[in-house]
Amino acid sequence: MPGSIHGVVAANGGFVPAARTRSAGVLSLAEREEISRGLAAGDSFRAIAGRLGRAPSTVSREVGRHGGRERYRAARADEGAWSNARRPKSCLLQQSPALRDTVAGKLKEDWSPRQIAGWLARAFAPEDGMYVSHETIYKSLFVQARGVLKKELVSHLRRRRTMRRSKNASTAGQRRGCIRDAVSIHVRPAEAEDRAVPGHWEGDLITGAKNSHIATLVERHS
Repeated sequence: MPGSIHGVVAANGGFVPAARTRSAGVLSLAEREEISRGLAAGDSFRAIAGRLGRAPSTVSREVGRHGGRERYRAARADEGAWSNARRPKSCLLQQSPALRDTVAGKLKEDWSPRQIAGWLARAFAPEDGMYVSHETIYKSLFVQARGVLKKELVSHLRRRRTMRRSKNASTAGQRRGCIRDAVSIHVRPAEAEDRAVPGHWEGDLITGAKNSHIATLVERHS
């Protein structure tokens, strides 16, 4: 349903979320399985770390975080580490109150995010830390989960959009309103056309106001 899709897209302000990736330095599932096997065999942390090429303290912290020697399980530890890594990352506007207040003040004066970004680049030296891209400003406005810029400031933008839309976004080539892999009624089997064989069904979809729909199914008799 369009409403459901809109709710998912609106949560991210119209921006495509960055794909999550694991850091090259974190323990892999295979390494966690080796730790689990070593614990079951009664090996010391130092012995397990030696086989993995890791520091003993890394193995010790890993086991301590995920249940200790008796309760450590590789799959559960890997899932827990992946879940714990999902934490909010602060943006430039969140890190610098002076920059945030300056941007908010310019937005109230009906400056566009691009104008603000350009003015900051000219008015301040790089070492002042008063720089931000216009896309970061848009994200802080449309992704309210960041909690940086107030939602009321969106009304000062020149285009009254509730979500950010990329300038590269296009509907060209998209078959909207069409059924995927649809088969035309003109290519239906001959036995369905002449009604010689009972038991065939015809279906139809009627779309009404306020996103209402009625599906009809009629059995065709000979």
